[in-house]
Amino acid sequence: MFLKNEAARLITINFLVDGVETGYPILPGENPAVEVPDEAAKIDFVKALLKNGDLRRVGADELEVDDSEDEDLSAQAEALGIKVNKTWGETRLREEIAKAQAAQ
Repeated sequence: MFLKNEAARLITINFLVDGVETGYPILPGENPAVEVPDEAAKIDFVKALLKNGDLRRVGADELEVDDSEDEDLSAQAEALGIKVNKTWGETRLREEIAKAQAAQ
């Protein structure tokens, strides 16, 4: 699910992903929606933020994402032996690719 921050402050959702605690910072204002695991909607903190309007679920029609570039970056990262986390965006993918290329 994708969440958009409608509050005037940073909201961070901490959630276990494959046994590792992962933070999902959701920036306020005109920042893009953030993809978080669907299971995060079961957390009381997230339920409360959705109920009071500080967080809003974003539908596919509202997303301005070009997945083709992210898929290309994911394939490039995997070819370098990087275990790609599906929550990584373009910036993180580029960082991981750069690290792997520097290590070669």
